[in-house]
Amino acid sequence: MPMLSACGLFGGNKSPPPPCPKVFLLKNANSVTYFRPTPIQDMTDILATIKIVDFMGECSYNKKRTKARISLKLTFDIKRGPADRKKETSFQYFVAIPKFHPAPKGKSIFLLRAKFKGSQTRIKLLDEVSVEIPISKNSKVDQYSVYIGLQVTPQQFKYNRLQVDRALRR
Repeated sequence: MPMLSACGLFGGNKSPPPPCPKVFLLKNANSVTYFRPTPIQDMTDILATIKIVDFMGECSYNKKRTKARISLKLTFDIKRGPADRKKETSFQYFVAIPKFHPAPKGKSIFLLRAKFKGSQTRIKLLDEVSVEIPISKNSKVDQYSVYIGLQVTPQQFKYNRLQVDRALRR
């Protein structure tokens, strides 16, 4: 599981910056499969499959170290399914900080759109986001873990878990 590794510092504070908050990719939210709406869904009903295949990040702190800014670069692998006729798909992913749940600042959702050209059936898409974390003086940075994943419905989450279970049985 990749984690955030690089840290920086804004301003002239002489002591070394605290470690960066750890960033985790959620196992059952790292991919999503979209189906066309039919009563029984099989492989021919797949519109698109999206997967987060990589991410990198770095963090920096303001001068007083009351805020951490995390910059992330995420790479998505997007496959067109046999049911797709539009040659495009849109999807959402999130960056969440459980310490702030359920407050709105606890989760940011980002919308992406992918378009396939010609006979393309697979593309890679890179997105860059930056989130700012307010850090209280009495808290340790390790209390601010960050989670990333694709925004999935309960049905899509269940489908993802079934796929993992099937792979483990092989």
